Amino acid sequence: MALLKKRIDGHVLIVEFARADSGNALNRMVQRELAEAWEALENDDDLRVAVLHGGPDVFSIGHDVAELAAEAAALAVSREDLYPLHLSKPVIAAVDGPCYGLGFELALACDLRVAGEGAQFGFADPHLFVPYRVASVLLPRMSFLGTSLDLILSGRILGAAKMQELGLVSELAAEGAATIRATELAHAIVQRFGAGRDFRKQAIWRFSGMPLPAAMQIARSPR
Repeated sequence: MALLKKRIDGHVLIVEFARADSGNALNRMVQRELAEAWEALENDDDLRVAVLHGGPDVFSIGHDVAELAAEAAALAVSREDLYPLHLSKPVIAAVDGPCYGLGFELALACDLRVAGEGAQFGFADPHLFVPYRVASVLLPRMSFLGTSLDLILSGRILGAAKMQELGLVSELAAEGAATIRATELAHAIVQRFGAGRDFRKQAIWRFSGMPLPAAMQIARSPR
């Protein structure tokens, strides 16, 4: 049985976690299906933006703890394939409810985050001993060093409004309405760009870590 639900709305791919009974825990099978969804998005010229969401009550609680305990590494997928950073097309995370651990990392790896007013973000489980390497790279680029250290080291949980204040949430929505608003935003983005290659999102990510002169030189060069 598929652990993701996928549907197409015009030029927008909408991907939904379908494990609400387990808090949308990201077991290896979910990760594999998600990697396949990103590959489909990248290879379909008719699709330009994706929205990733859980449900009105939970985005994802993170790792599947039972699976981690069983060390089910045989089904592991490449983390490069799991996170949508490598795609040329934008992905919007629509977050309602808890967004913890690996789920938080996944939301950070999306290009925009729309959060319902009741959303909560953080690395909540102190017993997993997971290094959260992707968050360690992304958080200092997207916010402040002090915020990054606080979130990763303390396990502090932050609400949607505070996350927006820190620049980690793009837009707030009413509680339970993040997916609706994220889908509206996705369609607005589609109207601004003719094709996936026009977004140049990979260049924006690359420029964020470059010295200014080098970034400006590359940005001004012909495509």
